[in-house]
Amino acid sequence: MRIADMTWQEYDGQIRQRIVVLPIGSIDGHGPHLPLSTDTIISTYLAEQLEDHLGVLVLPPLTYGLPTDPAASGGRFPGTTSVRAATFTDLVLDVLRASYRHGARRFVLLESHKVNLGPLREAAELFIETAPQARVMAVTWWDVVTEDSRNAIAAETGVARHDDHHAAMVETSLVMHAAPHLVRNELLADDEVPRRARYLILPVPQDLRTKTGVVYRAAAASPEIGARLMAEIVTNLVAAVTRELGEAVQEVLP
Repeated sequence: MRIADMTWQEYDGQIRQRIVVLPIGSIDGHGPHLPLSTDTIISTYLAEQLEDHLGVLVLPPLTYGLPTDPAASGGRFPGTTSVRAATFTDLVLDVLRASYRHGARRFVLLESHKVNLGPLREAAELFIETAPQARVMAVTWWDVVTEDSRNAIAAETGVARHDDHHAAMVETSLVMHAAPHLVRNELLADDEVPRRARYLILPVPQDLRTKTGVVYRAAAASPEIGARLMAEIVTNLVAAVTRELGEAVQEVLP
């Protein structure tokens, strides 16, 4: 059930019994072929799968996240709209505390934007310190994909893992499955830079910049790869949430 669509009476009748899921993403450039909301789309899709499989309550997504390191995305692109780490931490913390006051005790923070992870962990730790009985699980889609699957897809497509990062083959394939109408298939691109670096240097040197923000190869993406990976992600995610937080419906003492 989606909390935004419920009345307060319906919400009050369910919040103490069910797992609460907060999808988290970003507004971030993802090449010429994917929407700015790519990370939010993936998190929201997975939250809806948890809703279907476990009957969780799904909060409205947290759309704004931290800025991707320019070196990790090949530069900064128009449309990328971010918040500071302190703002993000406070927002997650406030949402958790509000849901806790209403009676929720089991939470899943469902993340698809890697750079959010540090502040997200801080928010979870600050929350749990003053929330008796609460349990919080923070999980990303790549946490529940096996290395064997990623390696097999790399071998089948010829796209090495070190060429498959931001807005590239796997992420594009996931959006092709979750929101195919938002993918500009005719603009799928591979990108190259004269050199690569894992560290951050600002301003980003010209020879570290990509032309499109694809890091680095998206042209091999397909809905079939997306469906295959999503099936594994959903199966493993449902199992992990059940293992860590118990059955979906459970009465929690006030």
